[in-house]
Order: sequence, then C-alpha cells, then structure tokens
Amino acid sequence: MRSKLLLIGLVALSGCMRKIPGTEIDDTADSRAILDVMTAYRAAVEQRNPQAIIDLADPQFRDDGGSATPDDDLDYSTLYTSLATRFQRIEDVRLDMNVRRMEFDDGSAAARVTYTYTLSFKMPTLSGRTQTDTDIKQMVLRRTDESGGKARWRIVSGI
Repeated sequence: MRSKLLLIGLVALSGCMRKIPGTEIDDTADSRAILDVMTAYRAAVEQRNPQAIIDLADPQFRDDGGSATPDDDLDYSTLYTSLATRFQRIEDVRLDMNVRRMEFDDGSAAARVTYTYTLSFKMPTLSGRTQTDTDIKQMVLRRTDESGGKARWRIVSGI
C-alpha cells in the first residue's frame, strides 16, 4: 500500500512543471527563448532601431496593425522603411511589456504570446507632451532551425 502511494505521489510530482518566477508560464527552453525575443524587441523599440526588429522578424512576417484598413499593414519587405519612418517621428520611447500567457502549437512550431504593454513617447511635431498607449496584444512567433541545427524563435506578427 505504501509503495502504491509513493508511486502515485511521484507520478503526480513528475507532472508538475516549474514556472518562470512571477508568472504562470512553464519554465522551458522555448518559453525562455521567447522571453528573450520579447526583451530584445522591447529594447529595439526603445532604441528606435528598425534593423534590430528586422533581425527578430520571420521572412513570413505580416501584421495588419489591428485594423481593417491596409494603411497600417506591414510585411517583411516593407518593415524596415515603415519602422524607420515611424521611429523618426517619435522621441523618448519607453515600452513596458508583461507577458501573460504563451500557447504552443508543436505541430506548426508556433507560439502565441499574450502580453500587456504600456508605450510612452513624445511626438515633437504633434505635441511636447508625452503620449501613452496601453493595451493587450498578441504576438505570434515561429521556431526556425538556423544553421548548425540551433532553434530560433522569430516574430511572425504582433508588433
């Protein structure tokens, strides 16, 4: 009887996944790699560095900007010039991001990350005051195999 209880307890414990501190996200190599991409994205936005964002993006990148009109749509081929133009208009950029959830689709090597953000910036041509935008967003990433067999997560949409 005691052996059975011990075995049941061990099986139950083996199913428990460690969480990344302060989150409900499973602590895995993939979730850590995705958080690294999110951190690099935040830094690239704050530095207003379109090339750094390109380096994080997948060649299949497409984003509709959250609207039905094509005016704010982005794809990989237009990403650099679109971001460079947008970044020229803003100053003093701060981006806070809080990842809430990661959902993995192992069949397609994709992940959907739900996060909240607060973006503050100045647009000198519009106003001297700091502008703030806060929202919930989703970023889709895809795992790719780089040269040497190393896996890398790249942004497919959601910037």
